[in-house]
Amino acid sequence: MTSRGVILYGPPTSGKDTVTVALSALDSRFTLLTKLKVGSGRSTGYRYVAPEELQALCNAGRLAVETERYGNRYAVDRQDIADLVEAGRVPVVHMGSFADMRSLAEAIPLEWRKVVLWVPRQVCTERSQQRGDIDTPARLRAWDEADDEQRRERGSGTVLPADLVIRTDLIEVTEAARDIIEAVDATPTC
Repeated sequence: MTSRGVILYGPPTSGKDTVTVALSALDSRFTLLTKLKVGSGRSTGYRYVAPEELQALCNAGRLAVETERYGNRYAVDRQDIADLVEAGRVPVVHMGSFADMRSLAEAIPLEWRKVVLWVPRQVCTERSQQRGDIDTPARLRAWDEADDEQRRERGSGTVLPADLVIRTDLIEVTEAARDIIEAVDATPTC
């Protein structure tokens, strides 16, 4: 059986955390990958590491993807994904750019289901304010960057690198999770 994973791409407030919780509630195989983080701020979904520890992992070839955003450094440890797969889990990884999504899919040989979660900018604003983000302007800049990235992808004639695109403001979270589970469990046609 082929090992599978899910990459959830989307701007802040698009529902990555909410959809991941719904996935895990519907099917215990789905497990959020805890990313490595150097910096400050939100800790949910992250394991804080010292800059020296992150550098040591990088030097050892363990980092599949590393990125900077909001003044922090984030990384995906290959071993963390391998441990989830070995335990029979389906890793769910959150990404904020298509470049990182592609890098992860190329670096880790799983059968990835790539899912774009999306909301309009106004919904991003409202959700950010409702959840009490103190950095809503930075979240909106990230939304703008994601929107620009999608426009560039479409403008270049490239199909978005995704198996599913879900507007989380138009669909119930449980339905979104079911759609993702169905995509993961589908047998490839080729």
